[in-house]
Amino acid sequence: MITFVPSAGSAVPSKEWRRGPTPHRHSFARHGFTLLEVIFAMAFSIILGAAVITSLMTSQRFAARARLLTNARAIVQRNIDAAAGVAFSGTSSTPAILATTASSGTVCDDDGGSATIENIQTLSTANDVLISGTLLRIVTAEPVIVTGTTADASTVVRRITFQIDYDYLWHHYTYSETILRSSDSQ
Repeated sequence: MITFVPSAGSAVPSKEWRRGPTPHRHSFARHGFTLLEVIFAMAFSIILGAAVITSLMTSQRFAARARLLTNARAIVQRNIDAAAGVAFSGTSSTPAILATTASSGTVCDDDGGSATIENIQTLSTANDVLISGTLLRIVTAEPVIVTGTTADASTVVRRITFQIDYDYLWHHYTYSETILRSSDSQ
């Protein structure tokens, strides 16, 4: 083994001389998080969680309202289709669905249950009603305007409106559709 011993004339500069003097520092090794970092992380997680939960609840409410509106539209459309498809001579016998009503309408029942309540949303069985409403039928006789010299007195036109009213989450909702129906002889 060879060792090098510097002679007096060939002094090897020290490491301190090459880098310059370094102050004495305490070196702390980090082995965890500070309390302040933990508090900030928890606060951020809580705020983010609250925002996610709020948005999920809001989207569920919107979806529920959309489902109810779809069901209400189906009920009204079913009745409009029934009014449009029934035989109507105009002068002899008028079907009950096309009989004129007061301008405020009459309560209509098409689901065979209570005469004043229309089930809009149920669970798996018809006994578990979640949302119910009132279905109104409004039928008015429309004036017939015939261009020319004589009016055809046998022309009968009905304006038929079905309207369903229901409440959901402390709000009142209404959906209605209207059609014009003339007698079949036209």
